[in-house]
Amino acid sequence: MASLRYFAPAEDVRDLVSVYYLFEADQPRFADNERAAIAQLRFLLEGSAVIGFADGSRFPAKDAMLQGPSTGSMHFEVTGPFRMFGVGILPAGWAIFTCKSAADYTDRAVNAAEVFTQEVEKNLEYLRGCQSPEQMVAWTDKIYRALKPRLKPETARFTKMVDEWLSSEPSPPVSSLMDRSTQSSRQVLRRVNKLYGMPPKYLARKYRALRAARAYAEHNAEELNELVDAFYDQSHMIREVKFFAGVTPTQLRVGEGKTARLIDRRADLKGKIAPLISGT
Repeated sequence: MASLRYFAPAEDVRDLVSVYYLFEADQPRFADNERAAIAQLRFLLEGSAVIGFADGSRFPAKDAMLQGPSTGSMHFEVTGPFRMFGVGILPAGWAIFTCKSAADYTDRAVNAAEVFTQEVEKNLEYLRGCQSPEQMVAWTDKIYRALKPRLKPETARFTKMVDEWLSSEPSPPVSSLMDRSTQSSRQVLRRVNKLYGMPPKYLARKYRALRAARAYAEHNAEELNELVDAFYDQSHMIREVKFFAGVTPTQLRVGEGKTARLIDRRADLKGKIAPLISGT
């Protein structure tokens, strides 16, 4: 059996963290696909894994792992029994937590100690000793709360602007993003790459497909009718959903794909996590 439980971050750190989660698998081997995602900080409390990205690269995972934004669905293979506590890192959180360009970590996973020094290992040991997920969440909230004063107001405003642009319509044009900003087009492109790990045009394509995947999983015919116009045609939408979500629309409809079904439960936290996350 495999389980995935989600937990909302405290309200004062929701601009830094998308969601917390605890993934557990009690069998010796478990493999599945995972949809394209934002950056993740993952603490492997028990077991190990190998994760493969859309570009074909593969990375071993154990202990604490920092995973950059992904450009397509991922494949993972778990050696269990397996327990992992994860943190979805929003672009503003990435900015203050790593002080590095997300583009340098896109479709990559590294030992978190390479970025955060040995301090991250102390957090790993604490989390391994926690008696409940709620204790893990409280600890991680505390860490991000302490870091929040590092968030520059201009970074907060910029990520809010980009998120609102991504949420404004199913396939927002890049020109619309440029119209929202007082910066030059070159500056906007550079900052989006640095904070989100990919250009605005690709980012819009990614969230369009993830929004469609959620609509398929929820059997939301009304939203699908609205979304289909954002793609060239029906077959284009199917290909995009498969590439970014790791499963076909048919599989989403009938509930195939264990991890896809578990991830869709994230929508239950709507109103407590960033709208862009609960909506995709």
